[in-house]
Amino acid sequence: MDNATEQPLQETTEANYYGDYEEDIDAYLAKAQPCRPIVVERFARVFVPILYSFVLLLGILGNALVILVLGRYKRARRTITDTFILHLAIADLLLVFTLPFWAVEAVTSWVFGTVMCKLIGAIFALNVYSSILFLICISFDRYLAIVHAIHMYRKRKPIYIHVTCLLVWVFCLLLALVDLIFREEYNSSYLNSTVCTYIFHPDSAGAWKMTLRLAHHIIGFFIPMAAMLYCYCMIFKTLCHAQMFERQKTLKVVVALVVVFVACWLPYNAVLFVDTLQSLGTIQTHCAMLNILDISRTITQSLGLVHCCLNPLLYAFIGVRFRGEMVKVLVNLGCLKKKLVASRRGGKSKRASSAISDSETSTSHSMIW
Repeated sequence: MDNATEQPLQETTEANYYGDYEEDIDAYLAKAQPCRPIVVERFARVFVPILYSFVLLLGILGNALVILVLGRYKRARRTITDTFILHLAIADLLLVFTLPFWAVEAVTSWVFGTVMCKLIGAIFALNVYSSILFLICISFDRYLAIVHAIHMYRKRKPIYIHVTCLLVWVFCLLLALVDLIFREEYNSSYLNSTVCTYIFHPDSAGAWKMTLRLAHHIIGFFIPMAAMLYCYCMIFKTLCHAQMFERQKTLKVVVALVVVFVACWLPYNAVLFVDTLQSLGTIQTHCAMLNILDISRTITQSLGLVHCCLNPLLYAFIGVRFRGEMVKVLVNLGCLKKKLVASRRGGKSKRASSAISDSETSTSHSMIW
């Protein structure tokens, strides 16, 4: 896809160049990419449904559990970070709900109509961007709490936190308007398939493509990566100077957050950058390379989508208090037996319990840190 707001399935490298008339669209496609992407289609029919099913399952289980745990947690005891993580889990959950539609398109074609094309595309775009921006909010919150030890920041009225979350959602909704306006169901004779994609006039298609890609690179990767690296480098430096044993686990979490984000999204952005260069004619390509490039984009974007499954693990499941609340939820749902939980707790030593208590106290009472 040409940016993070485009659907996971990569129809063709130039699929965003659709114009107003069918014959003009297919003529433009044939000129832009003279290779019929048969290899890409066969690969996508197998790879996309399998991986998206995996992401869908883990994404629903992980993020739904985070929402249940944080939802039952009293507001008075919920920290600012917990609030951001709740919104992050909602964004990731809504994101994975769109994956079955793209999986069906990969196997057959788009069969859901233009209205659903616009709606699903907009939901996908909205939650991709909001998920990434809430990571920045979490990073900045931890930066203020640990590096500057701003306790008054953590005691502010909840209205400011809700306003921040609302602004993130509104901003991402504005970005998703591109999908609501320009996405259409299109039956392409060149592709021999019905797809859900952007429909731009050929005269302005190139400008739109570059604009959307620039927005993805800046908003969807470079700004979040720069913000996270700065915040977590300062956190890492502060915790190292503190020389506290209880902070060692937090240091590992800091490293994991940055490594996982970069590992998930850097490959896709690198492939997308190469694709941009070939679109501009900077590098010479041939049919085999174009097919490899399309397959690489499908794989690397799928890797980026896996990040929404890892967010619950990184931001929630590592917290001792969160695990305690999670056990209570699972017991209430009948997934765990009280006797088994009680026996396992009873087997723990007092020393371990004391260490856990100290660790939780030293991390501003958040369920994650």
